[in-house]
Amino acid sequence: MQAVLISIQPGWCELIASGKKTVEVRKTKPKLKTPFKVFIYATKQKHYFKISDHLLTSDENLYLSEGKVEMSDCFKFWNSGVAYQLLNRKIIGEFVCNKIEDLRYDALEMAYFFRKYRDAKLLDEEFFPGTQVTYQEAYEYCEGMSYGEEDSDLFYGWHISDLKIYDKPRELSEFSKYGFGHPVPLKRPPQSWMYVEVEG
Repeated sequence: MQAVLISIQPGWCELIASGKKTVEVRKTKPKLKTPFKVFIYATKQKHYFKISDHLLTSDENLYLSEGKVEMSDCFKFWNSGVAYQLLNRKIIGEFVCNKIEDLRYDALEMAYFFRKYRDAKLLDEEFFPGTQVTYQEAYEYCEGMSYGEEDSDLFYGWHISDLKIYDKPRELSEFSKYGFGHPVPLKRPPQSWMYVEVEG
C-alpha cells in the first residue's frame, strides 16, 4: 500500500503532537485519494550552541518523555531521573490525512500586504485555522511561487486526523520506496515528502 513520509521540523512536530496544529501547509500534494496515511519524520536540529570544548547541544532537540513530545535543550533531562528518547532524525508517529484544502497564494499575498500596511501586528495572526502559521511565515514560505501554469498559484493545507505518536520512534531504514521494480530501503529522508510502501 502506498503512503506518504513527510519531513517536519522539530517545533512543528511539537505542535502537532500537542494537538494545536491540525493542518500542515505544503506547496505540493500527493496524487493519492484522501484519506491516506502519513508518517512523520522529525528533522535534525539546525542550530547548536557550545557547552564545552567537546560538547554541543541544541534547543531544537525533540524529546519524548512520559508520553509527551517537547522541544528542549539537553539540560532539561540530564540527571532528572526521567526516561526520555531523542526524536530528531526518527519517524515519531503517523496520522491520517483526511482532507487536502486548496489555498491560493494570490489571496495570501493580498491579505499579507493589507495587514502589513494597516497594522503590522496583524502579521502575527494565524493565516488559516489549525496551521499555527502566521501570515508573515506563510508569505515567506510561499514567496516566489510562479504564475501562468495550471495550479501554479496554489498551495495546500493537509488536514491531520487520527494522530498516533509512537512509544518508540522508528528508524528511516524500516521504510522503503518503490524503485527499480522492487522496494528499496530508505537511506535519506525527503526534503518535503515522498511516497513510501507499507504493508496493508
